[in-house]
Amino acid sequence: MSENGDDDLDLAGPEDFEEDDVIEEIPEPDEEPADSVFDAGKGYVGKSDADRISQQGFYGTRLDDGRLELEPVELLHLIERKRITVRTPAGEIVDSRHIVNELHPNDSDLWVRYLVFRDLRSRGYAVRQGFGGGIDFRVYARGDRPGTAVANQLIYILKEGEPISLHDLDMVTESASAARKRLVFALVDQNGEVNYYRVAQAKLQNRVGDSE
Repeated sequence: MSENGDDDLDLAGPEDFEEDDVIEEIPEPDEEPADSVFDAGKGYVGKSDADRISQQGFYGTRLDDGRLELEPVELLHLIERKRITVRTPAGEIVDSRHIVNELHPNDSDLWVRYLVFRDLRSRGYAVRQGFGGGIDFRVYARGDRPGTAVANQLIYILKEGEPISLHDLDMVTESASAARKRLVFALVDQNGEVNYYRVAQAKLQNRVGDSE
């Protein structure tokens, strides 16, 4: 939003991610799940399996030592798809519930973000973490690969019944404008369903007779 108040936000109906856009990811051939370690809030896949996990779905970030570092939502997604098994540094096998409970004190919205991440992935989009400023995810055009292309949309997550403050609204729209990317609100309802709303700037014209 501009400082002079000439611009306003137009929340259109759900778009960009319509129901008929759902494209279930093609299951990989049967193979043994990769081993991973859940440590300090992240997941780590060893060097021997890093390429396999990363290349099959644009997951994670390669570290200098060859391991693949996974964000919590990526970790949860791979567990659900039976692509990895997760252990603590002590060797105890853990599940998604353990990870969510472990991170909840510092990240109470992890499961909500995961619902949006999973929904976007089911629609065929590559998804990366946001870059701060309230942006939860970066979404790439279908067919684009992170690392060789840039994201074209930014996702800000809203929970049903929890309004966004004007300060946060201004911050997130400014972040998207500065990055020259489309901003999309992902609204998660109480049943865990996700709807998307594109945020656009619209010029407000003075009405006849109104003073400037």
